[in-house]
Amino acid sequence: MAKMNQVNSQKFDLLLINPSVNYEKDMKEILARRVETDVAISNCPSPGIGYMISSVKKSNYTVKFIDMVAEMMTVEKLLKFIKGNKPTVVGFTALTVQIKAAGFIADEIKKLFPEIVIGVGGIHATIMPKETLEEFQSLDFAVCGEGEYVVVDILKNIHEKKTISSIKGVVTKEKDDVSYERINNIDNLPFPDWEEMDISKYGGIYPHRTRLELPVWTSRGCPFSCIFCVRPLGRHRKHRSIDSIISEIEKNIDVFGCESIAFIDETFIVDLPWSSTLFNAMIEKGLNKKITWSCETRVDTVTPELFKLMKKAGCYYVFFGLESGDDVMLKRCGKNFTTTHMKDAVRWAKDAGIIPSGSFIIGLPGETEETVRKSIALAQELDLYSVTFPIAVPFPGTILRKMAINHEYGLKILTNNWDDYDKQYPGVMESEDLPIEKRRELQKMAYTLLPKKKISEYIEKLNLRTI
Repeated sequence: MAKMNQVNSQKFDLLLINPSVNYEKDMKEILARRVETDVAISNCPSPGIGYMISSVKKSNYTVKFIDMVAEMMTVEKLLKFIKGNKPTVVGFTALTVQIKAAGFIADEIKKLFPEIVIGVGGIHATIMPKETLEEFQSLDFAVCGEGEYVVVDILKNIHEKKTISSIKGVVTKEKDDVSYERINNIDNLPFPDWEEMDISKYGGIYPHRTRLELPVWTSRGCPFSCIFCVRPLGRHRKHRSIDSIISEIEKNIDVFGCESIAFIDETFIVDLPWSSTLFNAMIEKGLNKKITWSCETRVDTVTPELFKLMKKAGCYYVFFGLESGDDVMLKRCGKNFTTTHMKDAVRWAKDAGIIPSGSFIIGLPGETEETVRKSIALAQELDLYSVTFPIAVPFPGTILRKMAINHEYGLKILTNNWDDYDKQYPGVMESEDLPIEKRRELQKMAYTLLPKKKISEYIEKLNLRTI
């Protein structure tokens, strides 16, 4: 496992960066997500970066990844590293809330090393590539969609002194085509390469209470229509083969000492027969005796029998996107399930011995103080281990953003300062019925009325069977 202080000076073909201009602030925000300070839950190594590293290495190019938050790296130290290693290409991965940090660091790199080609990938760049390149002039290109094969083509073309604008999925300032293609067979990708990351620096996504949790994707794409979500990989969900998933989990156990898996699909359970086949395969392979696992899914795609099978296969924790305690609100935001589905799913999870958690969004279209209070009341009734109340964010590419631009339901976008596009604070959208100050006030009230729980006490209280 590579560590920054172990890297010798060498020239890299590709340097991948998770950007931060203030790692202390960013790490503080990550740690604030913990329900308990003594239970490891904060963040995880990026499987997207892991896949890209493995694809680049498979094509015999050299690559290095720096997570500026996990490595506690300042911009000055990054520039010093670049000076000593002179990568041919620098690539940033950035969510919307990170894109200004990527742009700032790109400017600093260009000032000192104008010959380095700099690009950006991720959801923000995929949704608005031309706008991103116009806003941040030091970015030479954007990668749209899945980047594993695209980045290899970029390196190949640069080494052969060919233009990268001809590559499908690459957008440059002089190129207008922003279309991209999906990878047809995900099984053809090599597993994420964790060797190039110091995975000991990542606490994990969920409260796994083990020495190491690693993330796994079993599919790409989401078939649902939530108005606040971006679906950069389309609505057609592509599954990996069961054998491929089992092999990756076994490698995570045997090579890296993994003790817990976080399945991080956009929606983990969609096809019940396929999911049941996966869980049965995990049991047959004895993986349920070696690891625990967690996932995020919907309340309307599960059954009591499935939860029991999940528990037998090693599941200890499930996260539900609940969004609202009002059925009209749920329909309006595209969830297409009801509060009855929520109550059933949470009860079934508890009955199976699985720890439930969830999230309600404050400020969706048509939200009022009354509907927020209904969400809080339902959260209290459900008695989840953990519940969050993010404030609705009109991310680029979402239906919600279009509604806000058109002022539907009195919605109004307050700022396009991407630094503020965080789900907890400060909030970047309001409505006539629910001004931003009221949204923050209700969020504070929700967290006051739903204090954090201790996982050990929660398990004991509900008599949950744990592995």
